[in-house]
Amino acid sequence: MKRNSTRALLGAGVGLIALGLAGGTAQAQVSVKQMTIDGGPLGPLNISGGFDGDLYAYSGANADTLLGTNKSSGAIARVLDLKIVKPTGLVQFTVEVKPDDSVYFGVKPGSMSTNTFTLGPIYAAYVTLAPSKAFSISVGQVYSTEGWESSTDWNNANIIDSPLYYVENSSSRGVAATYTQGPISATVTYGDGFDSGVFNVVQGLVTYSPNADNAASVYGTINFGRTGPNTYAYGNGTTGYGYPSYNAAYVNSNMIGAYYDYTHGNLSLIPEVQYVYAKVDHQIGIDKFTSNFGAELIGDYKFGKSPWSVGGQVMYYSNNGPEAWYLNARSAGIGLGVTPTWQQGNIFARGEVGMFHLTSIGTGPAFGGGGTDRNQVIGLLEAGVVF
Repeated sequence: MKRNSTRALLGAGVGLIALGLAGGTAQAQVSVKQMTIDGGPLGPLNISGGFDGDLYAYSGANADTLLGTNKSSGAIARVLDLKIVKPTGLVQFTVEVKPDDSVYFGVKPGSMSTNTFTLGPIYAAYVTLAPSKAFSISVGQVYSTEGWESSTDWNNANIIDSPLYYVENSSSRGVAATYTQGPISATVTYGDGFDSGVFNVVQGLVTYSPNADNAASVYGTINFGRTGPNTYAYGNGTTGYGYPSYNAAYVNSNMIGAYYDYTHGNLSLIPEVQYVYAKVDHQIGIDKFTSNFGAELIGDYKFGKSPWSVGGQVMYYSNNGPEAWYLNARSAGIGLGVTPTWQQGNIFARGEVGMFHLTSIGTGPAFGGGGTDRNQVIGLLEAGVVF
């Protein structure tokens, strides 16, 4: 499952940071104003980051349900982020330390983790060679190119993460190359998908931005080998628990997806579709073809010069085959969330009410004490500081 992601286009030399937000003035996230300091012999350094935490309340929370806990309310520290970028010169670098966690429907909420990756809390750490503004190549712990949503929740229109985000790859060790020509930019990475240490995954992202208000992106991932059942994924568990395990499908998966970023004045809209699958491989316990389809529409509206904005999200997923990509195997569902956001300077506060309905329960229990309730409601209050 996905632990982290970014919309940052690899290679600071091309000058494209936050590719998914390339269009227009409306924003689907809290505004972050990075600081620039004098790094001495290193040159200018950009520093940004923040911290936030959530109060949460779940309906349908019971030890026998998908939620996996009988604790229906509580508080979590969600994201602590510090990012340092050297954005100029032939040799550049990016280091991001970010313990974090995610909030999903039907999944137990958890506090941010410091052992998400093999490198511990280090989410990204790579050196970039940028011989021109059009081309750069990066080596190290590099960002994923999958999906629009970000692991840093204040970058998103909503606090609750979608089923699409759940199944995506994350940052991993490898090499990434970025090329930009006019309105077209492309990034290709080669590395150890899911931070597994097995180097057999190629990711790609191509974006076409004809103007400041429109950007169309297509992304994909191909696994060219086999990641076995004793391989660690994300530094905190093997693909083989309960072997044969659904984790084998994740780390041996292929993906194709696309999203469109449209801005009109203070309104932003981002539709996204995604398909992920794993082919039959009896040696690692994948005995039948399995896949997951997801679709979502994300929106955000900024109320002029006021400190208020509101985000919204409608999402759908469908598991096919015997693997539990999201919630139960062979399950399907639709959800929505509404998130008003207030920001004054570096301080922000957000709230969200999200509702989810399982159109198919699939193999396993649903929500509620008896595991038969198809509906769940989540309420969240979040506050934080960004810089």
